[in-house]
Amino acid sequence: MDANVFIRIDYKKDRSNPSQLFEAMSLYISAYEQFGQLLAKSIDVKQDFKFHLEDVQISSIKAKLIQSPSFINKFFINRVASAGSNIFSQLIETDETETEEQVDQLAANLEEALLHDGFGCEIDSHIDRKALSHMLGTVSKANNLIQKDEVVEFGSSVYSQSINTKWRFVGDLSTMFLGVKETITARDYLYVKIAINEGKQLWTFKSAKMNKTFTARILVKDWVKNYQSGLISPIGPKDTLLTEFSYDLYKPYDKRKTAEIRNVKITKIDYIVRGGSDEQFEIPA
Repeated sequence: MDANVFIRIDYKKDRSNPSQLFEAMSLYISAYEQFGQLLAKSIDVKQDFKFHLEDVQISSIKAKLIQSPSFINKFFINRVASAGSNIFSQLIETDETETEEQVDQLAANLEEALLHDGFGCEIDSHIDRKALSHMLGTVSKANNLIQKDEVVEFGSSVYSQSINTKWRFVGDLSTMFLGVKETITARDYLYVKIAINEGKQLWTFKSAKMNKTFTARILVKDWVKNYQSGLISPIGPKDTLLTEFSYDLYKPYDKRKTAEIRNVKITKIDYIVRGGSDEQFEIPA
């Protein structure tokens, strides 16, 4: 089984701006590398996926690519070609992709196809939607350089697929798949893991009930001043602070990842509970 892949552009012989062909080829190669990398990540391959150019045929501009030495095996190269064929076949019937929902559907269809592609159904693949959207954006830039009646094909000796060069990715890559941020105000008993005895650096707290450790800035200036000047007795390892605070809860678009607490600000400190507290507080799901 051949472990090489190719990208071929059948171009118009009298086309204007011939340099655009090589620019387009460069973008297609970059897109194929991005695609290989996201597939490698999807099956937990811990190395970079890179091509190097083995041959170019000027009759139609055909770039023959082989994997970097001592890295990707034949199985994986042919899986990339198979998966690429699947993605590009999904774009045949549409000329535009824009939304997260559309990218998510492309990825879900690809994940299903990878279970039945004949190259290892035992592998659990999860396609990174954000990485896929960037790969699609690169293909779209290349398509924009292809003229009417020119043909672009990706593939290997096993799989190949013509690209719908009319297709464009028009989504805003800077805002897609960033997840959701929610600002929350809470009241909780916090252990002090690291107290700052001088200056205005961030303190480190732990909430046992939230099962979270985080840094926070204390905005109660008089309390901090009194603590750092010794007017408040040092906080021990079993002591807790009854506080009010706000934080940003980041929920990633990938539901398999856990939410993150950021930008915590302590806005009120009621008192120190010497020896701890059994009060409960749970982070929103």
